[in-house]
Amino acid sequence: MNINELIFKLDNNYSEDDFYYITSFLNALNTAGKSKNTIYSYFRDLKVFFDFKNNNELLKKITINNLKPININIYYSYLVSEKGNSTVSINRKKYVLKLFFEYLIEIEVLAKSPIPKESIIKSKSKVKIKLPTYLEIDEIQKINKSIMEYYKDKFTKSRDFFIINLFLHTGLRISELISLDINDMEKTKKTDFLSIIGKGNKERIVPINIEELAKELHDNDNLIEKYLEYRYAMDTDNDALFVSHKGKRLSARYIQIALKKIISYSNIGKDITPHKLRHTFATHFLKNGANLRLVQEVLGHSSISTTQIYTHSNKQDLMDAMKKNNIKY
Repeated sequence: MNINELIFKLDNNYSEDDFYYITSFLNALNTAGKSKNTIYSYFRDLKVFFDFKNNNELLKKITINNLKPININIYYSYLVSEKGNSTVSINRKKYVLKLFFEYLIEIEVLAKSPIPKESIIKSKSKVKIKLPTYLEIDEIQKINKSIMEYYKDKFTKSRDFFIINLFLHTGLRISELISLDINDMEKTKKTDFLSIIGKGNKERIVPINIEELAKELHDNDNLIEKYLEYRYAMDTDNDALFVSHKGKRLSARYIQIALKKIISYSNIGKDITPHKLRHTFATHFLKNGANLRLVQEVLGHSSISTTQIYTHSNKQDLMDAMKKNNIKY
């Protein structure tokens, strides 16, 4: 990843030390094999802290070496009162900042981290966990119908139909999907598994049978098979599975825009992103009887606590059942 491209996004009011420490931290993440998305996410959260510090009258004159826990608490307060960040967003920013200062200790810039210890003053408010948005079965059917009706170009129709349904039946991250090569599909036809290199360069296998998928989707037009035929016939040196008309690997941005158009056509009234298609897969996988450990393995989560948010679907089913069968004494 080109770290310099990120550094150019920093304002001129950053000190030379700030530039050096941030660059060094990002390079360390890159060397450790962190994905481009992770590095960019860490950079973005770190930038929020430095932008706040460099524009705050109390903090802008304090160097990194002289920051105290009370200074960091001012930043935390800003995230809540002025930025209005969610608990999840704040916790992520806290984690990145903690990691950054631990790195500065590691390279002997700091002797001690300025990150404050957990306050003895506890908040009375319960942490509200935002449940993931996902698609119901009828909404998925509407989306597929929209692709059939609104796409005129046969190549684009078959490709985007394949992309959307691969998301929905594997739970891949967008970075993982665009990294797929045509060879991966050849191996899948023989093994019924996709071999995925996910976050932290960890490999996992995801079950997928292309023929069974086509049957399940009632793909009478054979769109998936047609896309593969188009792809094999293309005269290009590019190994990518999903490509443009010119044979170039599709970008994450292209897929995000294409999905937005499809959702608009379908009139389902939800803001759906590729990551929410991943939520959809996980939710229905659990509803159909998979246990949390299995979902964790297929999604490539390092911690099962990340996977537990998908239990919302089963809880909702339970609540609905209780309402319908309200016991009266």
